[in-house]
Amino acid sequence: MLGSRSERVKASPSVDPIRHHGTSMTDSTKSAIVTGAAAGIGRATAARLAAEGWRVIGIDRTDAPMEAVELLIGDAGDDLLLAVALDRCEGSLNALICSAGIPPSGPWDSRAHWDAVIGVDLTAPYQALRACMPALVTGLGSAVLVGSIVGAVEGSLRSPAYAAAKAGLEGLARSFAVIGAPDGVRVNVVAPGAIATDFDERLLPPDRRTDVPLGRMGTAEEVAAVIGFLIGSEASYVTGAVWTVDGGRTALSTADADQLR
Repeated sequence: MLGSRSERVKASPSVDPIRHHGTSMTDSTKSAIVTGAAAGIGRATAARLAAEGWRVIGIDRTDAPMEAVELLIGDAGDDLLLAVALDRCEGSLNALICSAGIPPSGPWDSRAHWDAVIGVDLTAPYQALRACMPALVTGLGSAVLVGSIVGAVEGSLRSPAYAAAKAGLEGLARSFAVIGAPDGVRVNVVAPGAIATDFDERLLPPDRRTDVPLGRMGTAEEVAAVIGFLIGSEASYVTGAVWTVDGGRTALSTADADQLR
């Protein structure tokens, strides 16, 4: 199994100095590209797949190496970086997980914040799907986009950009699900609620969430488990779907939420 390694990619995609590292892809080796792999849900997903024997190529702006994951440093929607990642997979991709994102920090009326969030949270997944679709077809693979309950279910006082991007991801996934279906490529969304990571500020203690019926924040590993299911054979008839992972938060009425406080 590959050890942890990371690199900044500046050369042509055809120039890959550590491409094989003494190991080679085989017919039985599954390959995955995970964006946002250095932290949070992306890191938990990359670690889960690596532990299961997948060859995992991560993409992140932050250099935070992890065991058995090849980490490329740069933007998740960068065509050059995606080309290098696909070259590592030798043209056959079993899973694409788009987890890179910018948190809803605001301010709500900042055009710079809007452009940054839309670029990372919506345009980059489009770029990744567009670039990776041929390899997903070859590998009979599937894709999972990490969305949010914010956007399609809730609005955001702090960041309309975040809400718009995450709502847009659902339309993007449904569209690519239709595009990929004739070739057997499935595309789905996981929509997390309050997850205990460093992605966003914690407004309440993680184990005392009165706005969540289960009473706590979720973990990145719990979201990664759902992603693992969606890219697996047991979800072979699931595509164009949104899987909510929020401890029941969106099922809770305002009146019931008041009773939990």
